[in-house]
Amino acid sequence: MNSEMRRELSFHPEIDFEMKVSPGNTNKQIEQINELIASNPDLIIIAPNESAPLTDIVEEIYKKGIPVILIDRTIGSDQYTAYIGGDNYEIGQTAADYIANQFDGKGEIIEIRFSLTISPSVGRQNGFREGLKKYPNLKVVAEIDGEGPLGIVDNLLPSIMKEHPEAKIVFGFTDLLAETAYKVADEIGKSNEMFFVGVDGIPGTGRGIQAVEDGVLDASLLYPTGGSEAIQLALAILNRLPFERKNLLPTTVINASNARILHHQMRRVESLQEDIDAQFERAEELIASNQKQRNFNLVLILGLVLFTLLGGLLWRALFSKQRAYKLLEKKNQEVIEKQEEVIKISEELQEATKAKVNFFTNISHEFRTPLTLILAFTDDLLHSSSKKNKDGRNNIQPIRQNVFRLLRLVNQLMDFRKIESDKMLVRASEHNLIDFIKQIMNSYYIMAERRGIDFKLITRHDKLMVWLDPNMIDKALFNILSNAFKFTPDSGKITISVNVDTFENKVKIKIEDSGKGMSKKDGLHIFEPFYQGGNHKVKGTGLGLPFSMSLVKLHHGNILVKSIKNKGSRFTIILPLGNDHFSKEQLVNDLMDYKVDEAYSNFSFSGDFALQPKSTFTDMKKKEGFEILLIEDNEELLSFLQKRLNPRYNISTAMDGTSGLKKALELNPDLIVCDVILPEQNGIEVTEALKSDLRTSHIPVILLTARHTVEHQLEGTKAGADAYMIKPFNIQLLEEKISNLLSNRQKLREVFGNNLQTFSQDSHLSSIDQDFLRQFTICIDENYAKQDFQITDLCEAMNLSRSQLYRKVKSLVWESPSDFIKNIRLKKAETLLLEGQFSISEIAYQVGYSSPDYFTTVFKSKHGIVPSQFRESNKE
Repeated sequence: MNSEMRRELSFHPEIDFEMKVSPGNTNKQIEQINELIASNPDLIIIAPNESAPLTDIVEEIYKKGIPVILIDRTIGSDQYTAYIGGDNYEIGQTAADYIANQFDGKGEIIEIRFSLTISPSVGRQNGFREGLKKYPNLKVVAEIDGEGPLGIVDNLLPSIMKEHPEAKIVFGFTDLLAETAYKVADEIGKSNEMFFVGVDGIPGTGRGIQAVEDGVLDASLLYPTGGSEAIQLALAILNRLPFERKNLLPTTVINASNARILHHQMRRVESLQEDIDAQFERAEELIASNQKQRNFNLVLILGLVLFTLLGGLLWRALFSKQRAYKLLEKKNQEVIEKQEEVIKISEELQEATKAKVNFFTNISHEFRTPLTLILAFTDDLLHSSSKKNKDGRNNIQPIRQNVFRLLRLVNQLMDFRKIESDKMLVRASEHNLIDFIKQIMNSYYIMAERRGIDFKLITRHDKLMVWLDPNMIDKALFNILSNAFKFTPDSGKITISVNVDTFENKVKIKIEDSGKGMSKKDGLHIFEPFYQGGNHKVKGTGLGLPFSMSLVKLHHGNILVKSIKNKGSRFTIILPLGNDHFSKEQLVNDLMDYKVDEAYSNFSFSGDFALQPKSTFTDMKKKEGFEILLIEDNEELLSFLQKRLNPRYNISTAMDGTSGLKKALELNPDLIVCDVILPEQNGIEVTEALKSDLRTSHIPVILLTARHTVEHQLEGTKAGADAYMIKPFNIQLLEEKISNLLSNRQKLREVFGNNLQTFSQDSHLSSIDQDFLRQFTICIDENYAKQDFQITDLCEAMNLSRSQLYRKVKSLVWESPSDFIKNIRLKKAETLLLEGQFSISEIAYQVGYSSPDYFTTVFKSKHGIVPSQFRESNKE
């Protein structure tokens, strides 16, 4: 404000101006005003420190007939000439409207003001309260009077926030009050939950607009200074020109969308204004020089030369002013062009970063297929290696361990990408945290024992129930523990302690090591993605700790770190107790036992591996006719699977979704193994097509995929997949799943026999297959007694070709349609024979045979005796 006054006065050299400053000291201000009155000024401009104490002195000036302008603040009476400044009432109303707009007119507010003895405070409070009347669900639940040192905010705000936990909005009557509130909230870990609004919007480093730009404040209401306007108003009064007695300056909202631009423009304007000031100083120097020249010329030349010189000077001044304006326009245009260039570069950087992360995510998916091949071969080698050949097994084990290490890195990179795109979903359930931590610690005991590290858990709790997503928190703990073991020397110490903060209702998990520690600089940046500490010889991906922090943040928690160089580090994971901080969609009711992810728990341990048990699958020879179709676009994996499964099954292959679907329709195999990521049609589309087609809906489908999340597995299950294998997978487990799917159908058929009505209700069958069996049963029941009933009639009724019907019925009931009809007829004949009401010839005709002799032949081929013997033997 003071600077604006001086700049405006530079255009009016005829004005003598004296300024006195007394920041925050009302008594000193009154003394200074008395000194000014004694100098008998033509006009006085006053910015009162406080309203009431300045009222008497202002009234005294007014009564003396000296015009007095109040700027920024008013007094307790109307005894003054004019007022200019921000409309504090409007600022209050604008703040209320802005907050209501951000929170849909609902919320609880903490108001922090300065003393109500100051008129802006009264105006802002009245405007704010009046504005809130339009929003009945937006209320002020607590007030802090900021009179005196700012420490009063530090003392009162924590207890107010605890008393009103739902109050998420802080409105400070100045930016400084709002910033102080932010620091208090940040110290207790609640700054991210709060919304801070201040007033002033002062430009410059460390001031209001900078606070909005840095994210400390969410918004600030611009409080206009009015320095230039005050000088213009004073000139109007002195020159007896018309003027407005009350001059209110408008405000505007500064938030994240405009703070950076506004701040940049203000700095640029300030810079240009300094250039203009320099030009004025130079012009004054030139004027002084010309004045001397004119005085010299007055002695030598006549008045005509004097007028000519004055005209030249006026023209020169006008030209300089026009040139200054053109220069200002040019620089403004440069600022706009630079701003557009910066925005363009920023967009290009964002696209480049996005493309880079997408590349790593996609290539991470590709890693899973070769990892599957490596894991399959190492498992084979481990199984084929004799238990006595310990050296051979120990040489193979590191290969398998490093496969899981690569898999852990791949999973971590893909999960980090999901967090960045807000697609990581929390599935929280209640777990005993102590057992949960012990289970994770089991993965490290062998390493700790081998390296002589004192590794233990310290807690007074035997059972501590905490709501968490085990698949997320275990990764956070594994990452921190991995770092602890990585940087702790042999014979060191690693301790995990668990405590409950009853005051904050939170649990704190502290992981402390006696390792290398880190510098203060590294400690400030370790949670930044891709950051690598400068002093460690062991390098990582730079994603582990940022990834862990993101997982804990999803639980509304935090990770704190304290480290001393060459002494050790302590990481504290803070999780809230209860489940109120989770949404209903994030809570999982069907609690399942947690199992440590093998990709996270495999480290460079020595000793024997717990190998998968050998398959209990009973070999099915090719002559039994099981046909398996493999659809996989990776030639190596396809060749491996074909070689592995070929001794037991007839194998057909395809390398894309379209050709795979075509072969499935042609061959009607007994089972299909299909990759999810395929050219042309992907595995999900192929599965949906197979399961929605009557000709292939009965075929079991096993999906192979590099996508490991629950959401992707649900997608495959909804498409109709019978099993889901995540790469890298155990080949023996795949063989077992194939065996189970094939044998289960056969067992079900043996259990249900010819009772297709019961078989058609089996939940293992798709709705299409259940409908097919019901229709098939009804058709046979209605027609088996007809002597002219043929398979062609059944094909026409079922709307299938002869070969399609044969494959469909054979795959579901393990009999051909003709054999099935024959068995139905013989079953009915057995019942009639036992009832004894009809002759054998009559029974033959009733069950659809055109000749009693042929009926007798068929009956004997199944039972070994003729119908008459069957009747007699059952009578006995």
